[in-house]
Amino acid sequence: MARWRLAAAHYINTNDTVWEYSEVDRTTGRPKRTQFPVPRLLNPEDPGDWNYIYSKDGFGKPDTGEIIVAQGAHEPKDYVFEGDITPDMVPLDEEAKKISAASAHKWKYKAENLNGTYADEMMKDLSEAVDEIRAKSTTAPAEGMTELLTAMTAMMKQNQDILAALVASKVPTTAPVARK
Repeated sequence: MARWRLAAAHYINTNDTVWEYSEVDRTTGRPKRTQFPVPRLLNPEDPGDWNYIYSKDGFGKPDTGEIIVAQGAHEPKDYVFEGDITPDMVPLDEEAKKISAASAHKWKYKAENLNGTYADEMMKDLSEAVDEIRAKSTTAPAEGMTELLTAMTAMMKQNQDILAALVASKVPTTAPVARK
């Protein structure tokens, strides 16, 4: 039985979370439904997501809780998930520790070296990569762009002259005298 405790929010692929698209066939009038599996967001800071709740006073008021996920054999309350594990999943048993150790070579960041969560580190790297790409991108206009802009400017000037001529021919040069 491989079980982990979530230390940060995760989108987890579970077999019980689907998105359903439905439409009505115009010809037959029958509904058509299609279900797509989607990841489920599990956040340890949200008491609604906790599957293990602990009460200090013993009267059932949830004081603390945690989210336990599992692969393969599991406890009844565990969320069963499919896919890879992350450094933000804390192994709870020997099998989970072995799986985590075997997956550690895939992780760019080790759990003990993180400043925030694994997702925060990935977002920081993505942001740095985008900034680097923007810095490398050339600001020179594309080939033929200057000629296009010159032609557009000339055309706009010509349209402005035509509009000015039309307005001048329609507007009387002397104002009508008001009669009493």
